[in-house]
Amino acid sequence: MLVRDPTHAREYDPGATPILRYTAMKFHLLVGCGVLLASLAGSSLAADSAAAPATTVPQILQMQHALRAKLETPSGEYSRYSENDIRKMERAQDQIFNILNGVTSLDQLSQVQKVDLSNNLDQVKATLLANEDNRLICHVEPKMGSHLTEKRCETVAQRQQRARDSQEVMKQFRDVVQTQHGG
Repeated sequence: MLVRDPTHAREYDPGATPILRYTAMKFHLLVGCGVLLASLAGSSLAADSAAAPATTVPQILQMQHALRAKLETPSGEYSRYSENDIRKMERAQDQIFNILNGVTSLDQLSQVQKVDLSNNLDQVKATLLANEDNRLICHVEPKMGSHLTEKRCETVAQRQQRARDSQEVMKQFRDVVQTQHGG
């Protein structure tokens, strides 16, 4: 049963777990970023999309194809992107096109596919905005002690910091072990 949320003017399932509600909100936000991509692409799509964010498969595909056309012949503002950045965006777009191939509604996607779509849209957005450290990376993992899964998200910067912290803890542990054992 869907309930109308008057604060956010959208429907939600009150029985859904908070992580699923968060996933749905983030997914809608990322899909809405298609408007930003269209405006960055300089396409006439931006004017049409300003009133309503891209929330359907055809809108996402239309915006991604418009961006791809601009990336294939980089000139003007697109000449600032390196070959590496363009390849990175094209790889993410290829994944977007594969995920949405034969799909008419976002509701047809599994949770894993939605996470993959979200990650790839974030990759394109982060590269366009030259804001890689703030790109959100999500994955689905098993919930400890359960057969259920949950979605975990963190930014590239948070992920890198966690890796540095882990390496530092391991280094300190090695130093302690070497000191205690005369190494």
